[in-house]
Amino acid sequence: MTIRKLLPAAIALLLVTSCNRLDVSGMFFSSGTHTEDRVAEWLAWNDSHPAVVIANAPDQYNIYVCSDIHLEGSTDRVECFLRAEGADANGLFSIINGDIANESGPRPFRQLDSLIRSDAAADTCFVTIGNHDIYFDCQQYFQQYFHTSTYAVTVQTTGGAKDLFVFLDSGNATHGRRQLQWLRELLQHRNEYRHMVVATHTCLFRNSYNYSTTPASNLPEEEFYELVDLMSRNRVSLFLMGHFHHKEQHTLGDVPYVMTSNLNEDPSYLVVTCADKVSYRYEEI
Repeated sequence: MTIRKLLPAAIALLLVTSCNRLDVSGMFFSSGTHTEDRVAEWLAWNDSHPAVVIANAPDQYNIYVCSDIHLEGSTDRVECFLRAEGADANGLFSIINGDIANESGPRPFRQLDSLIRSDAAADTCFVTIGNHDIYFDCQQYFQQYFHTSTYAVTVQTTGGAKDLFVFLDSGNATHGRRQLQWLRELLQHRNEYRHMVVATHTCLFRNSYNYSTTPASNLPEEEFYELVDLMSRNRVSLFLMGHFHHKEQHTLGDVPYVMTSNLNEDPSYLVVTCADKVSYRYEEI
């Protein structure tokens, strides 16, 4: 039998046998709305709800960042991550940067929402949507529990500094026209902030690759060039990424691009310190 005949049969077998724990169908047939429509929904939700402002933060504080938690039942490592932030006297909030789910249905989103609201998380946790959160028609559950993935959070310190954290939707391996325009509008106010930190799920760099994420996508090249140019010209302090399941760091145009690993396969997270400068370190669970 030729490869041409074998390939459809192999795909069909995978689709039948994957049940609800593999995203094989989502790799080939994306469910939910696509980026432009989804971002329009996020921004409409933002318009009817006040932007988040965290006031009276210390002039030096820590942010805890992880991604790719892929919940399938056990939440032990997520709880450990949230407890670490809650136990840190300088911890202000945490970020889970996409790929909450690894199965169909609402359970992963309900579990994470419950953890964020529990004593394990003494402070706030902000999330972005990832490609797995769009597979299996899971977008509806992300939206039900977390409402938006295109938004900004302002931190005001007791010393009078303001920092801005920007969260983006790259679940379809693009940020889309409307979201990039929204980002450009935010960047026009860059001089109002001491630091600006941007978080999106998809890794920007094409040399970032891991067999466990096959097949997976980076941004289109034209979008990559525009985005890194925007980050550099506007002196973005830190750009946070996930998706490829391993730790990785780049510096381009004086902007550090930092990727967190899969919390299950390589159990580590990032601690970002915001002070006069922004620094970071990886911590193992």
